[in-house]
Amino acid sequence: MIRWIQDHPWTSSAVLAGFALLLFGGLDLVLQGYQALLVTGLLAAAILFAAKIPPLSIALIVIGTSLEIFLRLSPVLGGLSAPIALFLIAAFSARLWSYIGLAVTIVSGLAVSWANSFLLPDGSNLYGLILNTDGDKAVAFILFTLVVGTGNTLFWLLGRLAITYEVYVGTEFDRVLSAQTQAQLTLEVAEQNERFDIARDINELTIQKVAAVISQAEGGSYAAKANPESALRSLERITTSARAAHSELRRLYDMLNKSHAVSAAPPGLDEIEILVVTYREFGFDVSINHEGKRFEISEGAALAIYRIVFDALANARKHCVIGTNISIGFSWVEEGLQVLIKDNGIEANRRSDSGLESLSSGYTAEDDVRALVEVIQGAGLTAMRERAALYAGTVEATRVPGVGFTISAIFPKLRALAGIASRD
Repeated sequence: MIRWIQDHPWTSSAVLAGFALLLFGGLDLVLQGYQALLVTGLLAAAILFAAKIPPLSIALIVIGTSLEIFLRLSPVLGGLSAPIALFLIAAFSARLWSYIGLAVTIVSGLAVSWANSFLLPDGSNLYGLILNTDGDKAVAFILFTLVVGTGNTLFWLLGRLAITYEVYVGTEFDRVLSAQTQAQLTLEVAEQNERFDIARDINELTIQKVAAVISQAEGGSYAAKANPESALRSLERITTSARAAHSELRRLYDMLNKSHAVSAAPPGLDEIEILVVTYREFGFDVSINHEGKRFEISEGAALAIYRIVFDALANARKHCVIGTNISIGFSWVEEGLQVLIKDNGIEANRRSDSGLESLSSGYTAEDDVRALVEVIQGAGLTAMRERAALYAGTVEATRVPGVGFTISAIFPKLRALAGIASRD
């Protein structure tokens, strides 16, 4: 669910808000009329803005509960929308806003509880509770207080736990994929160790044969001085030993290069999924998506694109704080491909330094001008451009003021240059 909300923030929030409005609003309309429906609508709207605009969501909770008290309504079922909004605020907003949301929802709930306990006339019936005396009202207020405090705190903790589990721990699929990758790496290391043992044996045999060639050559040179006819026999023995050493060297070369091709095949586009999982384990919120119809490309082109994404992620890890959002987007068209790697590192760094999600933009007009005229350079970016140029591609890096960096790699003729014809 958390991943779905992260990938579709407005759609998911709209679905949850609509569900709360239909369910709670319908019940409140039947039980208390149109005034209760209005309050429920405001609280459902708080769910809509909770993930993206937490201050507005908190304000709607305050307005909704204040209106509920003003209209002297019994506790509306739409009040359950407030804990849902708090769950989203705790999961997706800065820590300070999550604390503010928790405090506001609890205080608002207590205000409704107080109004529906002490402001009601004696003998009132509140959902089956008869409030005849001040003691009855105090008991009712205590019960409501326990429900409000416990419920809101529980939803807040669930929100923090959910985002922590998703970002810092990873999903069950991530852990399975990591375990599978680890098992594969362990197997490859074991295979390489076996090959090193074989290579060591062949290398020792080759050294012995080369040493024999040297000894025979030295002996032949002395023998030739005493008996020139023995030089021919010495040369024949040297030739035989040299051929044997050459054969062993050829075996060693073939084995090492064959094993390299089998166990260390160049990474391609599918291995980017493993990179995504790895960076989630590092604490970054990385997502990947493909748009358009994907076509097969050569290993060289896939390796070039993989290295561009790899270097972009490594650069983000170097300069961005934990929790930065990074998106990798592949846009496939009929003849080409565009790869976009975007992060909100500047925004995340600012939030980390200030400890809150500021409502200001966090940048000035000078930053806008700088982003328009700045030419970003660097050794890593130069390497990306050189790899892209092999397949008529270009790489551009831009700074988004107040947000982060975007790296765009465009390959307009990738199918023609590196595409592989489909096999029907």
